[in-house]
Amino acid sequence: MRNSPEGSILLWVRYAFCRVNDWFICVGRYGDLGGCMAGERPHSVACIANEEVQDGRLSAPSAARNIAPILTALRPYLPENGYALELASGTGEHAISYARTFPGIVWQPTDIATERLDSIDAWRAQAGLRNMRLAQFLDATQPDWCADGFDVMITVNLLHLISGPAMRAVVAGVARSLAVGGRWCLYGPFRSGGGFRSEGDRAFHQSLSSHDPDIGYKDVETVEATADQHGFACLARLEMPANNLMLIFEKRPH
Repeated sequence: MRNSPEGSILLWVRYAFCRVNDWFICVGRYGDLGGCMAGERPHSVACIANEEVQDGRLSAPSAARNIAPILTALRPYLPENGYALELASGTGEHAISYARTFPGIVWQPTDIATERLDSIDAWRAQAGLRNMRLAQFLDATQPDWCADGFDVMITVNLLHLISGPAMRAVVAGVARSLAVGGRWCLYGPFRSGGGFRSEGDRAFHQSLSSHDPDIGYKDVETVEATADQHGFACLARLEMPANNLMLIFEKRPH
C-alpha cells in the first residue's frame, strides 16, 4: 500500500492544542496525541474553547436513512487497508460511519463550505476516531484538481447538484488522482434509459432545475461513458433504496 498522502490537499504543518467536546486534539506532527495525523492543518477555527457554545455538528436526515445500505454496498469493493478520500462530505455523518466500519482505511473528508467543514471536524472530535483526518477544503468541480495517494474515492449525492461541465471535472479529477486499480464509489440519483426512474425523481429534478437550469439529474449512461473516457472500468451498477444507484469504478491500466 502506498505511503500516507501528503501534498495536493495536505500541505501544512502546525502545532496547537484545542479542546472540543472534552477531546484534546493535537494539530500537527505528533499523531499519537488525540489521533491527529501528520501534516494536517485545520481549515478554519474548528476547535471551540467555550463549552457553553454548541460544538458545530450538523445533521442531515438523508444521511441517517441511506448510510446502512451504502455501507453494505461498499463492503465487497473496499480494500482492507489503505487511504480513502470522500468528495463533498457534507455534515460528516457518512465519514464517521466509514471510519467506524472500515477501521483499516484512513479517511480524508473534504467539502467547500466552512460550516460543513466545521461540522465534520466536530463529529470527528466527538467520535474520537484515529483513522479519520481533519476535514480539508477541496472543490472537485474545478478544472485540473488532483489529490494523489488515495486508493479509494467516494462521492455521495453530488452529481445532481452540479452542472454537466462540473460533473466532467469531477470525473477527470478522480481519474487524475487514483492510481491503476484505485476505485471510485459513486452514489446518487440518476436518469437511466433516457427517462426518470420514478415520478418522485422527475419532480425532484424539476425542482432543482427550476432554481438552476444547469443542474439536475445526469444520465447514468453518460456518467459511465465519461468515466470510461477517463480510464475507468465500471465494475458494478448496484440498485439502491429510493431509486438511487451505486456505481463502482476501477482505474484501468494505461
